[in-house]
Amino acid sequence: MSAGKIRIRIERLRRIMHIVARERGISHPDVLRVSRLLDKKLNEYNRRIKHG
Repeated sequence: MSAGKIRIRIERLRRIMHIVARERGISHPDVLRVSRLLDKKLNEYNRRIKHG
């Protein structure tokens, strides 16, 4: 996946996480699940940027 596509996915996950947190509360398991996915994508993006 290209860095640009990863960035788009990151922004989408951020929006989803905010919506779910607002609707279900910040400590709801669904928020934590999206947060973990977001962390993985952020790590993937950082590796892609660092190593080209």
